[in-house]
Amino acid sequence: MKFITYPILLILVFLFLHNKITAQNKNCTIEFAVQDSTNLNLKNIKINLVQNDKLTRCKINEKVGVYKDVTMSIEFISPDFILPGIKNLKLQGDTLIFVTIKRLESVEVQSRKTIVRQTLKGFEYSPQNDSVFKNRSLLVSMQRLPFIILKGEDAIEYTRGKIMFKINDREKKGIGNSWNSVLNAINAKDIYKVEMITEVPAFVKNQGYDVIINILTLDANLYGKTFSIAEIFDSRKNSDVNLNFTMQHKKADFFITAASSSDKQELFRHTKVLENGNTNVENDMNINYIYRSNTANFGYGLRIDSAKDFSINLELHKYENNNQFLILYNYPNSINNQKNKLINLGAGLNVSYIHRKNKFITKSIITVAKFGNEEFSNKLAYLKAGKPDSIDYKTNTKPTNWIVEYNYLNTKHETYNIEYGVQAYKKDLGQSYYTYTIDSLTNKNGSLINQSKDSVLFNQFAIRPYFKLDKDFTNKKNITLTLSAEYYSIKNKNENQKHFLLPSIDVSYKKLLKNNGSLKYGVKFNYFKPSIDFLIGKNYFMSPIEERNGSTSLSPGKSINADIDLTYTNKVTISQKLSATYYYDVPTFYTVYDTSAKMLITNPINEDRSLYLNYYIYFQKQVNKKFRFSISASPNFIITHTGKNNASHSGFSIRCLSNGTYSLGTKAGFLGFTSFLNTNVITNQGYYNGSIMYSIYYAHTIIKRKLVMSLIASQFLKKNRDIKTYSIYNNTERFTNQITPFRLFKIRLAYNFSNLVIRKFAQKKSTRVHDEKSAN
Repeated sequence: MKFITYPILLILVFLFLHNKITAQNKNCTIEFAVQDSTNLNLKNIKINLVQNDKLTRCKINEKVGVYKDVTMSIEFISPDFILPGIKNLKLQGDTLIFVTIKRLESVEVQSRKTIVRQTLKGFEYSPQNDSVFKNRSLLVSMQRLPFIILKGEDAIEYTRGKIMFKINDREKKGIGNSWNSVLNAINAKDIYKVEMITEVPAFVKNQGYDVIINILTLDANLYGKTFSIAEIFDSRKNSDVNLNFTMQHKKADFFITAASSSDKQELFRHTKVLENGNTNVENDMNINYIYRSNTANFGYGLRIDSAKDFSINLELHKYENNNQFLILYNYPNSINNQKNKLINLGAGLNVSYIHRKNKFITKSIITVAKFGNEEFSNKLAYLKAGKPDSIDYKTNTKPTNWIVEYNYLNTKHETYNIEYGVQAYKKDLGQSYYTYTIDSLTNKNGSLINQSKDSVLFNQFAIRPYFKLDKDFTNKKNITLTLSAEYYSIKNKNENQKHFLLPSIDVSYKKLLKNNGSLKYGVKFNYFKPSIDFLIGKNYFMSPIEERNGSTSLSPGKSINADIDLTYTNKVTISQKLSATYYYDVPTFYTVYDTSAKMLITNPINEDRSLYLNYYIYFQKQVNKKFRFSISASPNFIITHTGKNNASHSGFSIRCLSNGTYSLGTKAGFLGFTSFLNTNVITNQGYYNGSIMYSIYYAHTIIKRKLVMSLIASQFLKKNRDIKTYSIYNNTERFTNQITPFRLFKIRLAYNFSNLVIRKFAQKKSTRVHDEKSAN
C-alpha cells in the first residue's frame, strides 16, 4: 500500500486569541483547515465531533461552537483521502486545526487462490480455488496437475508412469485399481488439497510406482460404495467389458475388478531376404490374428488402528493369442500353413503390513508371490491335409517368483529424511519341449516324437540393501542421495552358479525458482539384469522361419545418465529436460541368416553399446475455461554398436504425445483428442517403423454423472497402415512390409454408481495482501 503525503503533516496549532474571546466563558470555536489545498477536492470531507455524547457535523473551513475543557473526539470521513482522527481533545479557547491530507491510491489485493504450486517434493493443487473445475468431479479437475491427462470422462493417466493414490497420507490398498471410480464420485470442492509427489520414497519406487497423488480431506474419511461397468463395441466386431466395485468403511476397504477384452485383425506380410544383393527368400502371407484377455483382481485393506495397516490383493489372468499364417507365395521352396497358439495363465498375491511407530517413523513389510503357466504351440499344416512330416512344436513354461521387502522411513527431522531397507527375491523357471506328429487327415496331434522335460531349468536369487537421504538445505534447496548394492546369482542345471555384485548410485539436486519454477540436476549409475525373455528359448515360425534361443550366461548391463530439468508452473506449465545416457554391456538379441538352413537364428549377447541424447519439452495450458491441452515432444539421437560382426547403426527419432479437451457445457459434454507419434525406432541392426496413433472423441455424462456415453474415432484418415522393418547382418539384408488395419470406430457406454461421502468438509479459502510483511 502506497501513500502520497503533502508537505504539512498533522500540525495542531493552538491560537489563544484572547481579544476575540466572547463574553460566554464556557464556549469557544473550532475550525479545520488544510494548508496548500491546491487541486484538492475537499467537498466530500465530512467531520464528526462528539462531545457530551452529542454529535455535531461540519466541513473543512467551517467554524463550529464547542464547550471549553470538555473532552471531545474528532472523526474525519472521506472517500478520497486518509485523515487520522483525534481522541480526548480539550480546548481552552478558539482553535484552528491544520490536518494532514493523504491521497488514497488503489490497493492491490492478491487472492491466495493459488491453483497449482511447485514444492521441493513435486506439486500442490487446490481444487477449491479452481473456478473452472471446482464444481466438477475430482477426477476431471486433476487434469490441472502437470503430466496428468483426462481420458474420456471417467479416467485419468499420468504420462510418466504409474500412480500410487493415498488419502490423508495413507495408502488404501483396499481400493486397488478402482481409483477412477472413486475419484469420479468425489466433488473437487470438498477436497482441501491434492499433493502430487514426484520425489517418491525408494520403497514406493520398488513397487513400480512413479508418482504419489495424496488427497487431503483434513482427516475426513470416505464412506460408501462405488460401482462402475463399461462396455466398448468397435468396428472390428470386438467387445470389451470392465467392472469395478469398491466398498469403504471406517477401518476397512474392499474392491473387486474384472475385465474381458478381445481383438481381431487380418494382416498381410511381405518378406524379402537379400544376400549380396541377390534374392535368397521371398514370401507373402495372410495372418489372422485373434487375441483374448480375461483378468480379475480382489483386494482387502484393513486399518487396524491409527498406526497399523494391513492389506492383501489377489490377481488372476488368462491371455490367449492365436495367429494363423496362410502362405500365398514362397520362394524358393513351398512351406506349410501354420498356426501359433499361446495361452498364458497366471496369478499374483500381494500382502503388506505397515506400522507407524509414531507420526514420523514408518515401518513396512511387503511380500509378493507370482505363479504362472505358459503353453505355446506351433502347428504346421492345420487347414487341410498336411504333409507326412508336418509336426506340432509345443513348449510348456512355468515361472514362479517371490519378493520380500522391509523398509524403514524416518521423517522426524525438519531438514532431512532417512530411508533404508532390504529387498530379497527368488525366481525359478522350468521349460519343457514336446514334438508331435500331425495326422494328415484330421490335422490333430498324433504320436509323440520326442520330449525334453525341464530342458531349461534355472533359478535366480538376489538380495538388495538400499539407503536414501533426502536433505533440505533451505526451504528452496534439496538434495537426494540413493545408494544400493545388489547381490545377484543365477544357476542353470547345465552350468555352474554365477555371482554378481551390482552397486548403484543416484544423486539429484533441486532448487525452487521465482515465478513458481524449479531447476533439477541428476546423475545416476546403475546395473540392470536381463529379463526372462533373454533366458528362455522359443521358436517363432514366421516369415521366414526363425529360431530364437535363450541363454543364462548373460551378464547384467550398465548405464550412466546425467540430466537437467527446468519446470515452470503458472498459467501455463512448461517443462524442459536435457539428458544423456550411455549404455554398455547391454543384453540384446542379435539375428543372422543361416544360408544352409534357410532360416533366421536369433541369439542373446552382451555386446551392445548405445548413446542416447534426449531433449524433452512439455507444455500445458487452460484456455478460456473451456479448452485445455497438453503436448510433449522428445527428440532423440541414438548411436548403437554391437561387437558381434562389428554391427552398428545410428539415427534420429521423435516421440510426441498430445491431449486436449473442449467443454461444450455441463449439459452438452465435451470433445477430446489424443495423439501419439513415435518415428523410426533404431536398433543395433537397423530400424522398424514406430507407432502413429490419434483419435477424437465425444463424451457426454447424464443423470448426475451416472451414465457416460463416448464416441471414439481412431486413425480415421487411413484405412490400413504399412509397417516397415529393415535389418542388416554381414552381407545379408532383410526387408519386411506388414499391412495392418488402422481405422477404428468405437462406442463406449459406462454406468457409474456411488453413495460415497466425505464426513468432513475441506478448509475454506483465504486471501492476503500482496507484498505485505507480518510483524513477526
